[in-house]
Amino acid sequence: MIRHIVFFKFKDNATEADQQGLIDDLLALKDKIPLIKELEVGTDVAKKPNSFDLALNSVFNTLAEVGEYAVHPEHVLVVEKVNALCKERASVDFEF
Repeated sequence: MIRHIVFFKFKDNATEADQQGLIDDLLALKDKIPLIKELEVGTDVAKKPNSFDLALNSVFNTLAEVGEYAVHPEHVLVVEKVNALCKERASVDFEF
């Protein structure tokens, strides 16, 4: 199994509505992409200077499935929104 985690830092001009819209779009991927076995999205509560604003935590069977997910049309649409709203992102994929 592969855990795929992505951290997002919003641009200063991203409104609360923009942020919630992205959260909703990320959560909706679970129902649109059957490769996703688990998916959680959460906002940072610590608000430290080095914290990211949002995290996506998802599970796939294989690293190859993470690659398929990356190019899935529904995911690509959300990535476009991420690019418009976020100034930084980081990810990690690990086996468990």
